[in-house]
Amino acid sequence: MGHELGHYSNGDTRHGLVVSTAYHSLTTWLYYFAPTARPSALDMVVNVLCVVPRLLVRGVLSLLDHLTLRATQRAEYLADREAARAASTEATVGLMDRLLTTDSVAVTLRREANNAALTGPRKARRADAGTDELWRRLAAHMTSVPEYEYERQRRVGARRGHSVDATHPPTHLRRTSLLTGTPVTAAVVTDGDREDRIAAELADARGKVARRIVRDGFDG
Repeated sequence: MGHELGHYSNGDTRHGLVVSTAYHSLTTWLYYFAPTARPSALDMVVNVLCVVPRLLVRGVLSLLDHLTLRATQRAEYLADREAARAASTEATVGLMDRLLTTDSVAVTLRREANNAALTGPRKARRADAGTDELWRRLAAHMTSVPEYEYERQRRVGARRGHSVDATHPPTHLRRTSLLTGTPVTAAVVTDGDREDRIAAELADARGKVARRIVRDGFDG
């Protein structure tokens, strides 16, 4: 959260009113001009008519991406600093390390979904009763990842230029930028009561996501 809020405090170009509105509008139009899968005869005609406007929107969106990329990547470094101020340098770097293991997270969730699918008639009951257990097992899995695996992932990520997406700088450069600066401690801290209230506020959303994974499977 500190990272995302940092985009607004640092004057990130893409989060400004004009550019953000333009970017959102273009991505929305690109969605509407997307071709229909398994089209009927009428859909095929519409798909053909949408080719030109879709290419135009995609071209303008690519141009906007290109013009704002440098400022956007600078904003990511600044947002990382805000995240470190909020949660500490250690926690922010630790989160970046965990982003390198997302494939392992996907495998774990897929395994949980597959196990639920094998329960047959008990699948629905398990989906309702086991939502918290799903997240506990995932947390236990992440805790079990040894430090040497994170180090291996860091080296692989640096070699391959791992990044969250095309707009973010390489993760190893973001990590190095934080570690070469002066380490900071967390400015935002919680106690047991606040953590319980946060958990209660997120309980409904957490349950819905878990039930969707268990019932419908995980394809992330």
